[in-house]
Amino acid sequence: MSIFYRGAGIDTYWYHNNPMEVGFAARAPEVTPTTVRIMQHISRGTSNSPFVSLTLSYAVARDYALLSSPEIPTARKPAYVYEVELQDQLPSGLKLLDPVKEVAQTLPSPPIIGPTYQHDGVPEFLLGVVDPRNMSHFLVQHSPQPPSSEGTPRSPNLSLELETFVRALRDAEILAYGAIPPTCVVNCFDVHVDMYHSL
Repeated sequence: MSIFYRGAGIDTYWYHNNPMEVGFAARAPEVTPTTVRIMQHISRGTSNSPFVSLTLSYAVARDYALLSSPEIPTARKPAYVYEVELQDQLPSGLKLLDPVKEVAQTLPSPPIIGPTYQHDGVPEFLLGVVDPRNMSHFLVQHSPQPPSSEGTPRSPNLSLELETFVRALRDAEILAYGAIPPTCVVNCFDVHVDMYHSL
């Protein structure tokens, strides 16, 4: 048995459509699941995908619920975190995908010619990928070049693959392909900001 979580901010789709009654389903279940669609779902936030994002971290789901709406959740009007319990034998038609493994198996082994998923910036560049809201200055910082280089100053390379890896790891994300029945959604936790917890 595994436990997963999914946050629902105020006035989001899953805020108004209780998955304990209807289950979780992707917005575009008829779309073919490909590695590119996995990367677009995670790194670009593509909503018309065949996947439902789950997390192994209650804390990540809570942050998503608290921050995914302009309205601040309160005790009177909370956001929600849903708890999903899946047995080792998944419901018929449901498949769980680890996005890191799915993307990694498509990458070529070194040495390679051409672009790679690796970045070429300073180590702090990854902080900008992890937290673009607060650390975006690391994303636009010029990438230092060897002293003899006369190239045009530029920001480091950020591939779709690297962005997917970083965000999937940051969010402890697992993708569900197929419908999650309501019987698997076992809890709904109210979450809100109060005087003791700030965002």
